[in-house]
Amino acid sequence: MVVSIAIHSYRGGTGKSTTTANLSVLLAALGRRVATIDLDITSPGLHVIYSVSPQLLKNTLNDYIYGKVDLKDVVLDLTNHLRLPRGKLYFLGSSMKPEDIVKVMREGYHEGFFKHIALALDQEFGVDYVIFDTHPGLNEDTLLAVMSSDLSILLMRMDKQDITGTYVTMQVMKKFGKVCYVILNMVPPNLANAPELANEVSKIINAPVIGVLPFYDEVLSHRSKGVFCLHHPQHPYSTKMLKIAKHIMSLTASQGPMQQATQVA
Repeated sequence: MVVSIAIHSYRGGTGKSTTTANLSVLLAALGRRVATIDLDITSPGLHVIYSVSPQLLKNTLNDYIYGKVDLKDVVLDLTNHLRLPRGKLYFLGSSMKPEDIVKVMREGYHEGFFKHIALALDQEFGVDYVIFDTHPGLNEDTLLAVMSSDLSILLMRMDKQDITGTYVTMQVMKKFGKVCYVILNMVPPNLANAPELANEVSKIINAPVIGVLPFYDEVLSHRSKGVFCLHHPQHPYSTKMLKIAKHIMSLTASQGPMQQATQVA
């Protein structure tokens, strides 16, 4: 059965889309069939990281939502495009047309949409994971995506505003009984090396931290040049992301209730 994952953050600029792209590629490299969906409707950018041109993105998620095309017409198989040696990677992009963005913002998604599309992708493409790259914040559509997913991963930077916002977001998620984990991203290198950082932050935000990713200039500058892990597989960022991907696989292996995570640095 397919597992749906919402990649989320309290605010923008946390590396959410970069994490989504690299995580999806690594899960595919581990032999899984993965579909990613760009739900950042006001500023879609996942296609840029995947090196998907407007010519390739002929149909979008918006077209499917409003019944203009079938699901198969929206799904792009990026496996060969990214030269992945194993697994499968599918991508559903959002429209960059202003009128389409305004329409989705005005009308939103219906409540059962996210579960519906995850199930449809499972039935038509046999995917193991559906990853939603959500819009940051706590707006209605983002909450629907998070609430409809099997688990949520929140990206957090180490500043007071983000820590407070992530804590509040976690409390909201827990009131609805959702399974949530945190990845600390763009952490100052001197702080990232502190052995107790994950445990200390976990206590503050009352949620398990499953990864600590230091700030790397190379990752930031590479964002528009493709998926970092594919170009730099031996880089420390790539090895840490691989560890997180394996950890997520272990969390979701049983397909059963997931209560707690073992923290990893």
